[in-house]
Amino acid sequence: MHWEVPVLAESDVCVVGGGSAGVAAAVAASRAGAQVILVEACGYLGGTSTAGLVGPLMTSYSSDGSQQVIGGIFQEVVDLMVVLDGAIDPSQVEGGTAFGAFIQVGHARLTPCSPEALKLATMQIVEKTGCRVMFHTSFLQAHVDKNQVTGIVLHNKAGLGIIKAKVFVDTSGDADVASSAGVPFTVGRIEDGRMMPATMFMRLGNVNDDEVQAWADAHPKEALFESIVQQARKEERWVGISREYLNLYREPEPGVYRANITRLLGIDGTNPDDLSWAEMEGRRQCLQVFRFMRENCPGLKNAKLLETASRIGIRETRHIHGLYTLTGEDVVAGSQFPDAIARCAYPIDIHDPLGKRHVDIPLGNQLKQSLSMKPNTPLYYEIPYRCLVPENLENLLVAGRPISATHEGAASARVIPPCYATGQAAGLAAALSVKTDCRVPNVDPAKLQERLREQGAIV
Repeated sequence: MHWEVPVLAESDVCVVGGGSAGVAAAVAASRAGAQVILVEACGYLGGTSTAGLVGPLMTSYSSDGSQQVIGGIFQEVVDLMVVLDGAIDPSQVEGGTAFGAFIQVGHARLTPCSPEALKLATMQIVEKTGCRVMFHTSFLQAHVDKNQVTGIVLHNKAGLGIIKAKVFVDTSGDADVASSAGVPFTVGRIEDGRMMPATMFMRLGNVNDDEVQAWADAHPKEALFESIVQQARKEERWVGISREYLNLYREPEPGVYRANITRLLGIDGTNPDDLSWAEMEGRRQCLQVFRFMRENCPGLKNAKLLETASRIGIRETRHIHGLYTLTGEDVVAGSQFPDAIARCAYPIDIHDPLGKRHVDIPLGNQLKQSLSMKPNTPLYYEIPYRCLVPENLENLLVAGRPISATHEGAASARVIPPCYATGQAAGLAAALSVKTDCRVPNVDPAKLQERLREQGAIV
């Protein structure tokens, strides 16, 4: 069968995926004077932090909470949510509180927010730039000729169509465009290709905040409800879920919590059969956990299940092969780079692919015996521009979760604030590539850094 596929539009920059990195990329490129098309499969923006209910937005500050390390478009979105009474600015959030599931490591200076406020804030900031947004539109395939992506095939209610652009930014979350274009990649951890487990988030209402806080105060050396879960495990009342405790994050609205508890092992987020099973199993686990909490946990006996996520939360799939690969060594050593385009201080947050444990490794701690640590380790590390540049294409950038990083490096850089930061850098680099008529790998890092600072980014 022969398909006639029309060209839908041509643009300077095409951003594929309207999640955290995609929002930042589209806004940054538009503000730099580029004509931008943003393609998104859902009917709203925000990606895993809206459709997946992933929240709160983790730390945008240094490891000791003393200085902000991620600003720019991320902070603009936060500011808009605060105006909507849908978020608390991270500067006001201490570690060890209900907003951070009573966890200290990596959970200070995070951003509690409502997913609806985030939908509205991201829509407002994108809409004001004049960027063309194509909702309900899915990426299908990239066309490549002589190290250039010449166009991408899309599908929506009108059928198939092609978008042509001078530069493409892959913010799909799984490097879908890069993979289709032939960019080499690694999946999961190096030794066996296993990926971190997936999670189906849910939101709860009518929680008694005072009772939850009282339990946490009475059990300061435990994770939330850990002893209750462990006792239930001994009595075989907690089966089929590998979580050791109940990971509950309070939202700005009293009595409303985000639950990051379910764990689905062996899921390949690029395999449609795995994703289909995960959607069903994740919701089954949500119901199981919800019933357990109502029956066993102080403060949750009258809780209401508000919603489960629209889609399963995926922590890890492809990591592209870029001009530089961010490693666990870089994270714990606080590595700095001459072409740095972002800072990050989130721990190496590894959910074991086999489900046996969950490990947080903050900056300044050893990951393995093989990892070296510099004296006077900084309170953050930097992400170089080269991590966004695929090794074999001249007009494609990748931002967000699938940047060039190892399993350990990505375990830190995968969370929402650094996704905004790498997305802003990718969008601005794409615009600079168009404006200066240079290939993406040849964008001047010093000029990129200068323009990022002009846009409020911290580099």
